[in-house]
Amino acid sequence: MKLDYSKHRNILLQILKDIYSDTSISPHLGFKGGTAALLFYGLTRDSVDLDLDLLNEGKETEVFEKIQKIITNYGTVVESRIKKFNLLNILSYAPGAQRIKVEINRRQFSSRYDLKTLLGISMLVMVQEDMFAHKLMAMHERIGKTSHDVYDVWFFWRITGKLIKKLSSNVPARHLKRFCD
Repeated sequence: MKLDYSKHRNILLQILKDIYSDTSISPHLGFKGGTAALLFYGLTRDSVDLDLDLLNEGKETEVFEKIQKIITNYGTVVESRIKKFNLLNILSYAPGAQRIKVEINRRQFSSRYDLKTLLGISMLVMVQEDMFAHKLMAMHERIGKTSHDVYDVWFFWRITGKLIKKLSSNVPARHLKRFCD
């Protein structure tokens, strides 16, 4: 699939703006993943999807339906379903173009979120340390490490390595070696 990243990113941002402008669902969603890391923590790679956490399971149906409605403004929904652990919507905005996945995790991990602002819109964004922990787990759990998981762990490791050393009085590389073994 072809990727015009400028156009893709613009649509990602519009969808994100629409989601967090809807006050009936925005308090129940935590923004996380590569796109959140790119926009708020300076991740130095492109990201092509939106990952969120559902913070109130009682709002699952409302959130799922409203996000499905929001993304129809930008193209054709090619897949929309409630999976065991996720609410999934996939958007095709142009023939042959990279699709946009909007995935909402339904599992509760006690992650922490900070209120941040983007494009004048407030949104709950997963804190950097929790995002790093999720990236480590994704890299550990996925069959065949994906290059973006490895890169993201490296990126967050550089940022949080000083914190690990301060909190544990241990060299961060030792932790990483144990994790990779």
